[in-house]
Amino acid sequence: MKPSLVINKDYVFTNSYNTLGPEMLTYVANSGLFDVTYHQEHLNTGKGERGTIVYYNGKKVYVDFWEYLMPTYTKGTSDAKFDLIIKLQHYNYTVEYFESRCQKKQTLTFLTPEQRAEFIKKIVPWTFFCSRMMRQFIGKEDQIVPVPVDKLGFFCGKLWKCRNAMKEKFDKEGVEYTRSSQEWRSQRPLTDDEYIQKMKSSKFGVVLAGRRSWFTEGKNRREADYMILKKPLLMNYKPCYYNPLIEGKHYIYFDLNTNLKEIENQYNIDEIAKNGYEWYKENMSPEGCAKSFLKIMTDKFG
Repeated sequence: MKPSLVINKDYVFTNSYNTLGPEMLTYVANSGLFDVTYHQEHLNTGKGERGTIVYYNGKKVYVDFWEYLMPTYTKGTSDAKFDLIIKLQHYNYTVEYFESRCQKKQTLTFLTPEQRAEFIKKIVPWTFFCSRMMRQFIGKEDQIVPVPVDKLGFFCGKLWKCRNAMKEKFDKEGVEYTRSSQEWRSQRPLTDDEYIQKMKSSKFGVVLAGRRSWFTEGKNRREADYMILKKPLLMNYKPCYYNPLIEGKHYIYFDLNTNLKEIENQYNIDEIAKNGYEWYKENMSPEGCAKSFLKIMTDKFG
């Protein structure tokens, strides 16, 4: 017998709030692994539109797609008494660290320290998703036509103050950095085709951390994009996933002290690229999303 899954059909399939990521639950619902029915419940809390309620074999689960504090760390979510909370940008920290952050930021102060400790134990990460322009390749990854490599790497994104030093490093070491704001068409310096061409013609998939908060990390959709293109990932952060993405196996970590031009002599970059793509298939592809979701459910609920 398949496990029961009850989801909000309007939220997952329509996504009227334009939240990034709900297609992951569409993959889960369409996987054939679950007996799927629907509900119309919504969580009334801050940024509640950035998450959705799921019932798995009667267990009440909240899936939070938002990259910041809310909607997970709110009174509404606490009061809802979820059995499990999946927050995509969650990272593993100790109870002591979490308590210190709550005290400093005056978060969940309506709970006792013991209750906050129990709350944090309910939260796990899951997987992540690709960017809008790469969705065309989902299910067709092996049909992508490669192009000649003509650059070490390429990065396009916001030029936050925290990225200034990295931009200077890229300028010195031959990694192209193009400033953009993808949410505004007027601030996109490249067309989708130009963007993809630059990624395809890069030796490495260079990924910088996105914006994070006191309680969340900064996963970047370029992780999935470059895995789809079978590029060896170079990342300046160590993301937290339910099924671990392992440094030195699935990606290469770098910082301001790393000599980017020497990396090829230190790692088998073809093997890194292959391992990263396999991890994508097992965790980020439509089939991988469904199987990794099922693994979380069976691990937590038997």
